[in-house]
Amino acid sequence: MRNIKLVLEYDGTHFLGFQKQKRGRTVQRELEKALFRILRERVRVIPAGRTDSGVHARAQAVNFQTRKTIPLSNLERALNTYLPEDVAVKEAREVPPDFHARFGAKRKIYVYRVLHAQVNRPLSRHYACHYTHPLDIPLMKKAASILVGKRDFRSFQAHAGDEKNSVRTLYRLAVAGKKPWIIFTFEGDGFLYNMVRNIVGTLLYLGRGKITLEQFKKIAKAGDRRLAGPTAPPQGLTLEKVIYEK
Repeated sequence: MRNIKLVLEYDGTHFLGFQKQKRGRTVQRELEKALFRILRERVRVIPAGRTDSGVHARAQAVNFQTRKTIPLSNLERALNTYLPEDVAVKEAREVPPDFHARFGAKRKIYVYRVLHAQVNRPLSRHYACHYTHPLDIPLMKKAASILVGKRDFRSFQAHAGDEKNSVRTLYRLAVAGKKPWIIFTFEGDGFLYNMVRNIVGTLLYLGRGKITLEQFKKIAKAGDRRLAGPTAPPQGLTLEKVIYEK
């Protein structure tokens, strides 16, 4: 059996997320359908992470196993022929038999984009969250630095999450950008369900003056999702990179 790793880019606007469901269009369904057309065997694709409906990826990593001997260059070319226009294979390579896209990932980098302006930009509506309220950016940066490190992120875990262990290490949480854009960059060893969007929503709540910095600190320690801010919408989020080497 060959173990093959793919790096995908996709626009999540018209997908119900990555993971295959009983009904609805998903990235996994489209990818496995294209692989079946090429390989004439059913394969199961394993992703580094399961992005939600409306969330994008610039470099999602997946792996699958096959008995076919098709050259990688031909496989990549054929996949990009059969895949829909909102998904593309950027790289295909053979990896060791024990490589696992999810369990082998050391770090993931997510970026969340906010258009901070009174007037929306229609061409950006699928790739950024439009936010009109005044924001205290320096205060948001200060709060973001509090979350860096190893801690329990249960306060920012969606109730639907099935992870029993909510401790994660956040190596970087940067708040930057140039008007009218605010860019949140997250780098961590793993992320709970909706963790990034819940943190962004709470930081925006703080920047808007709905909560104080002291309240933000208490929320981060409380382990209670009900205390945190609203979940930021999905279109602003992109999985930028999956890192496998330490």
